[in-house]
Amino acid sequence: APTSQMAQLKDDYNFLSLTTFMKPNKMRHLFVLMLISSLSVQSSSFQSSIISPFRTIMASSIPDHRRTSIFPQQGVSSPDKETLPTPNNFVEKKNKNDNDDSFRINLVYLGLATLETVFWWYLAPGINPDSRWFAPDDGVLISNLLNPSIVLDPPFGSGLGFSSLLLNTFLIVPAVWSLLLLQEEEHQILPPLPFCLAGFVVGGGALIPYMILRKSKNTVDNTRFSPVLKFFEEGDGSTLLIGLTIIVLTAFLVPFIFGSSELDLELTAFQERINSSQFTSLALFDFTMLCICILDPMIDDAKRRNYLHQDATLAQAAHKLLPFLVPLVGPVAWIYFRPRFQT
Repeated sequence: APTSQMAQLKDDYNFLSLTTFMKPNKMRHLFVLMLISSLSVQSSSFQSSIISPFRTIMASSIPDHRRTSIFPQQGVSSPDKETLPTPNNFVEKKNKNDNDDSFRINLVYLGLATLETVFWWYLAPGINPDSRWFAPDDGVLISNLLNPSIVLDPPFGSGLGFSSLLLNTFLIVPAVWSLLLLQEEEHQILPPLPFCLAGFVVGGGALIPYMILRKSKNTVDNTRFSPVLKFFEEGDGSTLLIGLTIIVLTAFLVPFIFGSSELDLELTAFQERINSSQFTSLALFDFTMLCICILDPMIDDAKRRNYLHQDATLAQAAHKLLPFLVPLVGPVAWIYFRPRFQT
């Protein structure tokens, strides 16, 4: 037993000499102290309570080129670079990335913003060459869509029902985007609030450009949420959002319920309007893009709330969040059903 104990202490000495930058004479003093301590404690508790934890902690500081096979009699192999970090290292790495102020450009969102601009300026049907940014005929359309009497009782087969629903979605979808982006505003290159407010007017024309420089956040401080975010996090904000969605959908369905419009005729007229209206075609393009891209901030939100594992792949995240990706109602359902932060 003394022989094996001395061999164990010798291995401890070799391990410590690899993992510190102390002078040899000081290492010998430390070895003597360990020897005296081990001789005075005739049990394995010293090894389990002192040496083993110390070995584990010090292993993380061994440089790659100095890692060797240590303590072969205990089956302890050299630490691998991928398995070396302790659980706490993940938190440190995560916080470091969250506080990183480096400048990065997301090429995917840059491409989407460019594509939307090209579509708006050159490709959208109904573009007026004298006023490419906004066709005058669409001004009349929007004024009709803002008239409640026309929305609730549209002309038969006019396509205004679907056009009104499309317009009203820009009250709801940008609201969900705002709730996802505003909670991670710390350490962002650009403040999200101006882009979120503009999103209620131009939709993806504001939100997608913000995503070009937006940084993914794995942690947020929910104690520093604004009153609006706390209202949706702790109060009845999510319930009000559900209520607004129900109102929008009900206003769309009323003409069909009371027989003042038919679904097939309305859909046909809406398709014709898409092919002739710059506003309608651009709004549909924008709505589709926002409903697809919302997966990105939703995944980060789900990871922060432990709904998704931190290492979940895009495919795994999309599979688990699939019910919440249904256009319009899915993202609203996520805001309502998502796990709440611990207070």
